[in-house]
Amino acid sequence: MDIKILGKINQENAQVICSKISEDADDEIKSILGAARKESEKINSAARKVIEDKNQVIFKDLEREIQKSREKILSSLNLEKKRLVLGEKDKFIQSVLAQVKKKAEDFRRESNYLEFLKNAIIEGVEVIEENNIEIYYSVLDERIFNDDFKDKIEKACSQILKTECSLKFNKADFSDLGVIVNSIDGRIMYDNRFLARLERVKEEVYMELLKESF
Repeated sequence: MDIKILGKINQENAQVICSKISEDADDEIKSILGAARKESEKINSAARKVIEDKNQVIFKDLEREIQKSREKILSSLNLEKKRLVLGEKDKFIQSVLAQVKKKAEDFRRESNYLEFLKNAIIEGVEVIEENNIEIYYSVLDERIFNDDFKDKIEKACSQILKTECSLKFNKADFSDLGVIVNSIDGRIMYDNRFLARLERVKEEVYMELLKESF
């Protein structure tokens, strides 16, 4: 075969081979790039999923903290509200008690004050539940505690206890309305003076107000 023809054939074959190699290389590159894109998409998708999951956890934690803060604030506001309400109620109670105290002395001059004293003594005797009792009354009430009044009280107490009652009446150095009732041995004392009764009522009223507020 002519050398020129052979050279031409070899040159053509080389071109074909080079073209084939180039095409194969391009295909390989495309394949690699395609696989790389897919892998990149997988990595990006996985990364986005991780970020979303982390964000969900962060959001949930944030919501919990917000809820805790909200509950804490509401609790503080409720307590402050109750404190203010109780403060106003206490002011009202104190105002009423102050007015009652101012008018108390006038009660001493009224006719039903004797009935008040009698009931105060009987109440004290019922609490102590003994038939030998000491009664302490105000020096300002000395004119009331005459023999006739003492006898009536003693008979009334005897009827209440259903046994003979012995009452010892003692003048005391206090100006408050009412009496102090003691057992003879001094173990039991029932303060039934006006201010003491007022304090007991105040506690009852205040506790009722507390129940309403809470």
